[in-house]
This record gives sequence, structure tokens and C-alpha cells, in this order.
Amino acid sequence: MAINHAVNREGIVQGLYGGFGTPAVNPMPPTLWGYNRSVPGYPHDPAKAKAMLAAAGFPNGFKTELWAMTGPRPYMPDPLKVAEAIQADLKAVGIDATLKSLEWGTYLDQVQGGKAPMSLFGWVGDNGDPDNFLYTLLGTAATRLPAQNVAFYRSPEVDKLLLDAQAEVDQAKRAALYEQAQALIHRDAPWVPLAHMTQLVAFDRRVHGYPMHPTGKVRFRTVWLEPGA
Repeated sequence: MAINHAVNREGIVQGLYGGFGTPAVNPMPPTLWGYNRSVPGYPHDPAKAKAMLAAAGFPNGFKTELWAMTGPRPYMPDPLKVAEAIQADLKAVGIDATLKSLEWGTYLDQVQGGKAPMSLFGWVGDNGDPDNFLYTLLGTAATRLPAQNVAFYRSPEVDKLLLDAQAEVDQAKRAALYEQAQALIHRDAPWVPLAHMTQLVAFDRRVHGYPMHPTGKVRFRTVWLEPGA
């Protein structure tokens, strides 16, 4: 929880996402149904982070590693710069994080294998359902190697809510279960939810008919090029 207060999400979004994103509160985006808007989030508060570290038995902080992928991802334009910003935020509260970067294939293998003490990771939703974020990324079943739950977070309370939501057919009741799950995840703080990135695509003015897909897929079937210079 102290690390959540140490990281300046707003500064990262403005400085490294170019403002094309939203500082994250929950592990699923606010555009998705079932999002819990009553979760307060963690304000950037280095003094509170230091006090919490001291209360946890780390008055002088500690040393760790922060892993980052080398290339951009759909949810993170410059992972190494983001890692450097987080490293500086952690340093300000006494946490000495050494950066480690790996190319994507190796990084994925190592992080999903539980090798990273701390790591940058992200997700692009597959189907517009909260289950695709919460159960896929934070359910106990997702800790099986290679893990999607790379925090290796385990909570019987959260698991029950997510499994009950899978069995429920009423969307309003499902949404309520997901909102409860997000409140518990916020309490337990297995992640530092960082940012929800706005999808961006750049075109030549002659290009027409390109559909921006909500999952980030690239499809050119309907694209056509206007003739001329």
C-alpha cells in the first residue's frame, strides 16, 4: 500500500503518456460496466508512504528490483521511461529499486514464471467483460504457471465473488459482485494500478475506412487509399 502512495500516477500520465491516458484506481478501466466508482484510489503522498513503510518495519526502506520490458506496449508507450519515473518515486520514500529490462519474449517468460520482485505489466481486454480483467489477472487460478496473475495474488474472498459472478446471469447482480471484488483488491493492494491508456492511431490524410478496434487489433479489410499526392 505504501508503494501505491509513493507513485505519482498523474505525473506519469501527463509526462510519459502525453496526457493520452487516465490515472488508474482499479485494475479494470472506468469505461467497463461493473467499475467501482466508490473506490477512493491512492493519492500521491510520499510522507504517508514513508510512514507506512516505517510502520511495516522498513524505516530505512529496502532494496528491490523493478523489471520493465524494452519496447512499447499498447498500454504503455515507453516502459523504460515509466520504470525510471517509478524508480525515482520509490527512491524518494527510501526504496532503492534497481531496474532490469528484457526483450518482450524473455520478459514475458520470466515475469509469468514468478522471477520478478516487481514488474511492469498490462492488459488489453478481449471481450468487454469485467471477468476478463479481474478473474484473468487476479484470480487464484491465474497463478498457475505461466501466470497471468503475475502478482501471484490469492484471496479466497475475491475468488468467491469472481466465481459467483461467472455463475450469475443478471448483469446488475454481476456488476455488484465485481464492485465488491474491486473494493477488496483495493484493500489488499497487490498492484499499483498505473494508467488506462487512450488508444491512438496516426494516419496519412489519404487513408480512409480504418476501424479502431476496442481490443487494439489491426484490421485493414475496409481500408482504402485516396489516389493522388
